[in-house]
Amino acid sequence: MSTGGVGQTLETTGEIGPTVPELLAMATDIVDMVDGRVIAVEVCGGAVSVHVASQTAAEYLAWRLGLDQVLGLATAHSDHVFAVWKGGRWPEAQFRVFCDAEPVRPLRVFPRRELLPYAAATAIGNGAT
Repeated sequence: MSTGGVGQTLETTGEIGPTVPELLAMATDIVDMVDGRVIAVEVCGGAVSVHVASQTAAEYLAWRLGLDQVLGLATAHSDHVFAVWKGGRWPEAQFRVFCDAEPVRPLRVFPRRELLPYAAATAIGNGAT
C-alpha cells in the first residue's frame, strides 16, 4: 500500500497501474484542456494532480475527467479555503484538480458518464451493446 494524498490510501498490490510516461502524456493533455490556465502539475504514484487558479477551470476539468468527489479544505497556516476534485480507482489513473481560489458554493461533482443511469439506456437505444 502507498499513500495517495488527500486522505486516500491506494491499493497497489497485484495490479500494475499507469506508467510515468503515460501519466505525463495525460498531464499534458489536461494542461491543453484549459489552455494554459494551470499553476502546477504533479505526477506521482499513479495519479495526476493539477492546480488551477479559477473555479471555472477546475469545474471544467472535473467535468472532462468525470471526477465524482469534491472537498472544501482549509490550509493549516491560514484561513484560506481551497477545493479539490478527485476521482479514479487503482489500477487506473487517478486525477485530482485543486482550485487554489476561494471556492464559490455549491461545489459541483461530475460522475463518469458511463456510471450515469441514463448513459446506459442511451447507449442501448443507440445500438451499443
